[in-house]
Amino acid sequence: PVNAYSSYVTTREEYSTQNYEGASTHFGPWQLVAVQQIYDRLAVAMQAGAAVDPGPTPPDLRAEVKVVTLGVVQDSTPAGVEFGAVVTDAAATYSPGQTASVVFWGAHPANNLRIQDSYLQVERKSGAAWVVVANDWDWETKYHWLRVGCLPSLGCSHVTVDWAIPAGTPAGTYRVRHRGDWKSLDGAIHPYEGSSKEFQVQ
Repeated sequence: PVNAYSSYVTTREEYSTQNYEGASTHFGPWQLVAVQQIYDRLAVAMQAGAAVDPGPTPPDLRAEVKVVTLGVVQDSTPAGVEFGAVVTDAAATYSPGQTASVVFWGAHPANNLRIQDSYLQVERKSGAAWVVVANDWDWETKYHWLRVGCLPSLGCSHVTVDWAIPAGTPAGTYRVRHRGDWKSLDGAIHPYEGSSKEFQVQ
């Protein structure tokens, strides 16, 4: 029931200010007191091993839920362009405090939510290897998705990756990578990735 039925439970004082939690306390200013009374009754009954009247059962409305979103039908790119190709590349050099921004031909992010994964990485070159220094959960990165028109399809997307370069970022060679998944008309999901050119942080 939590969050699906009762949502927040605030004090009467918090409810009166009607901030986010107060406005999301569904059953009014005395909801907390009512919940405390029920919990007290349940705790006493559990200790005594006594039966408890279950009370009314909330109606099951699952059959009445209407899904009005179509979901992702398909993703496309312009003719001759691969998913992950760069639309707008990084500049050659940046300084801490500036923002590196790269735009890719991408796909709808709902095709793969990348739980415990990332839609983007910022990488620093270390010898012959690339070391990840930021992901999409880091404060200094931003991921923007935008559906754009293109030929021969209308299902094209731009993915913009912004990296606000933090103070104290070591000088070196960096790049921005984007990873995603595109959906073909048959419903199959295909991974892709793209990378910016190398750039210097000075």
